[in-house]
Amino acid sequence: SLPSVLKFGIQAIEAIQIVHKQGFVHRDIKPGNFLIGNTQGTTSLFYLTDFGLCKKLNIVNGIVSMPTNKAKFRGSMTYASLNAHNYVELGRQDDLISLLYILVEFFNGILPWSGIEDAEKVKKLKLHYIGIKLLKRLPIQFLEFESYILSLDYTTDPDYEYL
Repeated sequence: SLPSVLKFGIQAIEAIQIVHKQGFVHRDIKPGNFLIGNTQGTTSLFYLTDFGLCKKLNIVNGIVSMPTNKAKFRGSMTYASLNAHNYVELGRQDDLISLLYILVEFFNGILPWSGIEDAEKVKKLKLHYIGIKLLKRLPIQFLEFESYILSLDYTTDPDYEYL
């Protein structure tokens, strides 16, 4: 349901923000890396896990430096950003686009590229399904969310409160 997707989305943004504020990019945001609490008082809380692909941002005097090298593919193909498909070093905006893919999948039950293993086909579908084609069944705020995330670059600190 939409309320469940929104509840998860808010908590996921908060968890991702904590990782980013510590100077890291997660680089593997996917449903399997979120756990639900299982003790009294935590059964409605989501926790971000699996920091195996995390990378420290290069921050000098409070400013994030652009990476200089081409990157390897990181993350899970279904949820990876186009930057991952283009072998660009992943930044905070890429964690957030991965979250958007999760939210769309939770609401629709599937992504247009779910189950496809060919990386080039997945990339083409992600390019094709940007914007309204991907988000047509969701409230307009999801289009604004996507537009905002796509406006960010590697060095930009996302406005988590806006999200």
